Amino acid sequence: MERLAGRLALVALLALGLAIAVGAAGGPSRRLTPSSEAGFPAWFAGPLAELAPGRLVEVAFWLLLLAMGACYLAVLGLARCAGARWVVGATVGLHLVFALAPPLLSTDAFGYLAVARAVARAGASPYAPLAETLARDPVLPLLVWEARPNPYGPLFTAATVPLAWLGIAGGLWAVKALAAATSLALVALVARTARGLGRDPVAATAFVGLNPLLLVWAVGGAHNDALLMLLVVGTLALLAAGRERLGGAAVAGAIAVKASVAVLAPILVLGARRRLPALAGLAAGLLAAGAVALAVLGPAVAGFPASLTDQAALRSPNSTLHLLGQALGCGGATPALRAAGAAVLAVSLIVLYVRVARGADPIAAAGWATVATLVTTTWLMPWYVVWVLPLAALAPGRALRGAALALCAFVALMRAPLPLG
Repeated sequence: MERLAGRLALVALLALGLAIAVGAAGGPSRRLTPSSEAGFPAWFAGPLAELAPGRLVEVAFWLLLLAMGACYLAVLGLARCAGARWVVGATVGLHLVFALAPPLLSTDAFGYLAVARAVARAGASPYAPLAETLARDPVLPLLVWEARPNPYGPLFTAATVPLAWLGIAGGLWAVKALAAATSLALVALVARTARGLGRDPVAATAFVGLNPLLLVWAVGGAHNDALLMLLVVGTLALLAAGRERLGGAAVAGAIAVKASVAVLAPILVLGARRRLPALAGLAAGLLAAGAVALAVLGPAVAGFPASLTDQAALRSPNSTLHLLGQALGCGGATPALRAAGAAVLAVSLIVLYVRVARGADPIAAAGWATVATLVTTTWLMPWYVVWVLPLAALAPGRALRGAALALCAFVALMRAPLPLG
């Protein structure tokens, strides 16, 4: 009976995901496909448009996502009973579904293309506001953040350059394919690492690969966070295998994709069996990433620190600090609350660094450091939960998995069109 229930939950999860992806391809929506405000051509809608009976309304999307969440929780309890083949099949199927969906809930896919097109222009800086470097470029109407600088690390920025040769339509679907491929690679690496640690690889696969926020936002929205965590989990796997230099280089690559992951570097180095080789690998990796970025981007790479400063000043109305400020009658995340959040994060990180230096589990410590980062940031996006999912799947005990699921519920609830006052 439990096997049947688990398999039915997997089938329902796949059907609900397909309903979201097909519905989103049925017509433009300001919230579900924000870039469609500039138009909804066939190349944007994608191959699923032929199956769509009509446009998916926002309320229907949230009801379907809620149902996906319920099925996901059911699968987590029944994954072992359902069987490995069923879990893997559903994971691959859902990744394919959302890879074929139009870009969901974000314009970041076109942001990657815009940065690539900026780099391809002679003398243009990828860290200047895109509205300045890409004036009258047809990609600009597809963006929301055209007035802000590129926030991504120099290695990732350099790696996007080939996208400029594919045009807007070709570039979009290349980004979608890469998002799905890196997410599947992340799931496979998590499963393999779980097996090596003596944990259940099927449960780890389900926890990461069937998570609705990963599927809808990270794959459907074509974000680079799965790539980021592929490098982080790769670091953990390399360190566990005694390949400390390569592990240090892998975390350097992650930092060069998104600088926010730098808070994990001390944990990963301190958690290595041989710390000096790990530190040497980190230093060598940062130098190599810098050299590649300088060769591709030239002197424009010097604009990256300023873009980080701009990113750090951003506020989102669904961050915990913003909500705390509202609850205190301050109207949001005031400078005092931001300073308090930074202090809490700093103390949390120091405690975790000391614990790992004394022999605590580095995977759990990295997971809790990520939770602390997400709870104290003033800029919280739904796809950021991808940062904690693989770490929670690999950490011992249930506490970190519970925290990861709570974060998923929180960011989804904050985005939902509910009358919360």
